[in-house]
This record gives sequence, C-alpha cells and structure tokens, in this order.
Amino acid sequence: MRILIHFAFDVAQIETFQQIAHKYGDHEVCHATNEEEALQFAPDTEVILGLFLPSVCAVAPNLRWIQSNSAGMDNFLFPEIIKRDDVTVTNMAGLYASQGGEHAWALLLSLARGIPHVMGSDGRRAWQMPAVELTGSTLGIIGLGGFGMEMVQRARGYDMTILAVDPVRQDKPDEVAELKSATRENLHELLRRSDAVLLACPKTPETYHLIGSVELAAMKQTAYLVNVTRGGIIDEDALVDALKNGEIAGAGLDVTEIEPPPPESPLWDAPNLIITPHRAGSSQHRPRKTFEFFCENLERYLKGEPLRNVVGKRRGF
Repeated sequence: MRILIHFAFDVAQIETFQQIAHKYGDHEVCHATNEEEALQFAPDTEVILGLFLPSVCAVAPNLRWIQSNSAGMDNFLFPEIIKRDDVTVTNMAGLYASQGGEHAWALLLSLARGIPHVMGSDGRRAWQMPAVELTGSTLGIIGLGGFGMEMVQRARGYDMTILAVDPVRQDKPDEVAELKSATRENLHELLRRSDAVLLACPKTPETYHLIGSVELAAMKQTAYLVNVTRGGIIDEDALVDALKNGEIAGAGLDVTEIEPPPPESPLWDAPNLIITPHRAGSSQHRPRKTFEFFCENLERYLKGEPLRNVVGKRRGF
C-alpha cells in the first residue's frame, strides 16, 4: 500500500508515519511538497493524508481514504470525490474547536463590553464605552457539534440560558435548555429569543445565506451575531443593512464570503462590526493536534478499525 502525505510535516514526523506504516505491513510512505510531486505518487496511492487536489485524485484509481487537514469541507468536496463511493473522507472536525470557541467568545465579549468603541483615537478621547452584561442572558447556538459544545461550556460560566438548533443531533446535553431540529420555524424562534447568536454550523448548500434579511429582522435590536465558521452562511449585504439600520446591536466575523473582503466592501464601514482575518482555528497547539490525529486515524485504518470523523460527502459534513 502506498500512503501519500501531502502536508508540511517535518522529517521526524514523516519518520513516525513510516514507523506506523511498517508496524502493520510492508507499506510505502511518500511525502509530496507540491502538486507535481503528488501527481507522480498518485497512481499507486491508497491513502492521502493532508491536501487532496482534484488533479491528484483523478489519477489515483486505487485511492480509498483521504484524511483532510481541514475541519470544514465546503472548499474540498469536489464532485469527483463525492461520486466515488469507494473513497472515504475524514476531517478534523472538533480538533480545532477549543481555539475556535475562544475566538468566538472573544468577539462576543468585545461586542458586549463595547471594546470597538474605544479602539480608535476618537473613542479614547471621548472616554465613553457602552457595556452590556452577558451573565443571565440567552445564547442561541446554530449547530451543536464540537464547536457548538465549546461555546456551551463557556456560556455555562456566565449562567446563560442556552438554546440550540441542529439538523442531526437529537440528544440534548444537560447544559442546553432547548435543542430543536433545524427547521426554519425553529431557527426564527431561536433568533427572536436570543441575546446573542453564534453560528457553529458547516457551510453547505442548505446553510448558504442561512442568515438573511428576514432572519436579521427577527433578532432583537439588542442582540449580537458571531460567525467564526465559514463565510457565506450570512448574507453580508443584509448584515450591513441591519447594522446600519440598528436592527441588531453588533456582529463579529472571523470569516467572510470573500477573504479578505475587497477594499470597496461595505463590511469595512459597517457600524458595530468586528472583522478578524480567519484566525479562529489558529493555535500554538494546532500542528501537534493535526499530527497526533493523523497518526491515530492512520493506525485505525491499517488495523481495519472504524475511522474517526468520517464525512458524509453528499451531506457536506
């Protein structure tokens, strides 16, 4: 079996993969640093760890398993892979949830405590800062996977009432007051009742522009909206209008539909909007987490055990 690693692992890490492979048979481990090298290895490859390019997968008839280095799959599930029932895809869902939760909470706290108002020189000179207390308020979470649960744990410390909708999950955690299916009616009810709304869902055809003008109008004028998952889940034109018209109190985005937003984007001038450059998944621990998970799933594959984080390719997550 040939195992193709297309990711920036160091020499010691590549040697560890080789040790794992040789532990379970006479398997070959190849390391590609670019597309050209990956194409050379592709014809006899059964496993790809890391980047999987359409050009490489197209010439890999023996391919059976892809371990992506990404949690979100919206930019990676190209049609040729979705159609191949003989290829399993796994991702990093939940592995980067802790740092994503910290980033989302930082955005929410900044909005609630009025930090954006004092970031510029005018704000410092005015010496005024509006502030809202989150303790005892209601948090709405759209998507209750690993990332959503990270936010649940943080909200507990603020004695918040937690409402959630999810298209798949049915078991309600004790910390969550209400968990409902992700129907449009349930979504609008969550938006109406929440003081802050966190998007923790993947980007799929069903969630594209999930939050539009109707949904923003359903929110409280005092509510905040935070998205650190994928751009495109929020209709950005509708968000800008809602912020300008005071339909919601503020928003925090770590992701946008075009990254970075072009200089002429109205997002830059929207009031009460914090934009960060898609860094919610970043952490000093991310390289270690990625390496350790790749090793664990590789061992599972070679031993014939169930893989972790299998992606529903047609579902998109």
